[in-house]
Amino acid sequence: KPWGSRFPRFDVVDQVRSQFLLLDHLGIERVHACVGASLGGMQSVCAAATFPSRVGKFISISGCAKSFPGSIAFRHAQRHAIMSDPNFNGGDYYDAELPEAGLRLARQIGTITYRSGQEWQDRFGQSKFPGADSLSLKEEFVIERYLVHQGGKWVNN
Repeated sequence: KPWGSRFPRFDVVDQVRSQFLLLDHLGIERVHACVGASLGGMQSVCAAATFPSRVGKFISISGCAKSFPGSIAFRHAQRHAIMSDPNFNGGDYYDAELPEAGLRLARQIGTITYRSGQEWQDRFGQSKFPGADSLSLKEEFVIERYLVHQGGKWVNN
């Protein structure tokens, strides 16, 4: 049975240490470069800092060495969106319904953080969805439909 809620917490340095254990097992003493984007970018920074004699260069794309407080706040909201779903079941939902609503909402929150305000403006602006009812609580703006789409893709893969 999968680990579910019993899976131990881990962080970026744990991931990097395991990657270097694999390199040890493969007999690779030094890498020319560590390159990554987002989480991979964080891993490349961490690898260079943790194993400086084993990393020649590093490139971090959209990654950081330390999380911005706003990022921490968004991750908190994402976790709580999932944990608040009635199907979350403390993280042990393998033999039950997936916490789809929470996962969709968490992905929507994450999607908001992946783009700059200017990019959202350039891509969507305040465009309303054709035929949208402005008195309804349903999606009125194109950007809202985009977020719903991204949440659905995350759950339905």
